[in-house]
Amino acid sequence: MTPRSPLIRVGIVDDHPTVLASVAAAVEATADLALIGTARTMDDALRLAADVDVLVCDVQLDGHAEGLRILEVLHDPRAIVGRSASGPPAVILLSGFDQPSLVRAAIERGAAGFLDKSAELGAIVDAVRTVAAGGTVYTAAALQLSRNARRRPSERELEVIERVIGGATNAEVAAALALSERTVESHLRRLFDRYGVLSRTELAVLALEEGWTADRRSDP
Repeated sequence: MTPRSPLIRVGIVDDHPTVLASVAAAVEATADLALIGTARTMDDALRLAADVDVLVCDVQLDGHAEGLRILEVLHDPRAIVGRSASGPPAVILLSGFDQPSLVRAAIERGAAGFLDKSAELGAIVDAVRTVAAGGTVYTAAALQLSRNARRRPSERELEVIERVIGGATNAEVAAALALSERTVESHLRRLFDRYGVLSRTELAVLALEEGWTADRRSDP
């Protein structure tokens, strides 16, 4: 008798209960996959990651690109959390946004795949099998667009940009982030130079167009 292949251990991460439940149900209904658990936060996702072969993770958790941060932690050789003895799991990112810079960030941070959240459940299941076997799941169009995409700002730079979008002065940004005004000015100069913009307004517009951050101008 041919020995049965071991089940692919899968974890699902999403802060939308409906999406989480539907993907989890599809995994549970698939004979060669085993649903190990689900998570809705970054901390829970990292704990789950240590026990699975494939982690299917939403890019956006609680309004932030936590999926990218999860990738950074999992692939940081200094990190212990989220890593089993065999190393980090393969990660498939799900996103409702298809900005080229987001795909580039996923590739640079080691994601094994990137799928639109509107993908059929069968396509997600097939993607899990592909990455579990060592493959990758990116569309040719996404890869082509990502080659010329702008590099996504760091998390600290995004925190500065978000407050610029909200209309904060350099002094207000510095106070909110516990930085000096000089450090905030340094962040902004680097961002201006990197993206070829000349003003805070141009930087804010670029960030919104690229999908790096949500429009927070109406926030208190």
